[in-house]
Amino acid sequence: MASRHDNELIGRIWCDRYEILELIGKGGMGTVYKARQIQIDREVALKVIHRKLTHYEKSVARFEKEARASSKLHHPNNIRVYDYGRSDDDRLFIAMGCLTGQTLGDLIASEGPLTPQRVIHITRQIAKSLGEAHEVGLVHRDLKPENIFICDIHGEPDFVKVLDFGIAKA
Repeated sequence: MASRHDNELIGRIWCDRYEILELIGKGGMGTVYKARQIQIDREVALKVIHRKLTHYEKSVARFEKEARASSKLHHPNNIRVYDYGRSDDDRLFIAMGCLTGQTLGDLIASEGPLTPQRVIHITRQIAKSLGEAHEVGLVHRDLKPENIFICDIHGEPDFVKVLDFGIAKA
């Protein structure tokens, strides 16, 4: 459930470069908004760390680690990180590709068991994503259906994007 504070950010210009358009979702570390990167008119997902967590050095380090780790990944099956930093009011954020689709968990919940061919198609893409991460020395450590996003990209159904390298280990 969105708090009053989460909705107050909608319509704001964030760090002089992002216009926050709408709330996408909330997680343990932060709130995710759909935003527009103003200078290049690009739609992004803007993850803003919960304000209360900015007071804990460990949480700040984890968030910054996610941003740095994710920015090293360029395989098509990994979420693309465009920017990260700290706002004027001392909140951390990360700007990444904005996706349309659903998590693997939501897909399974809505459609039930997937066909073996579909499972193989999805699993191969996850393996490719993790392969790149391992090549740069990262272990995901939180791979679960909620961190696997399924979308339709350029007419290719069941295109996988692996999300949330927040507790990755180098």
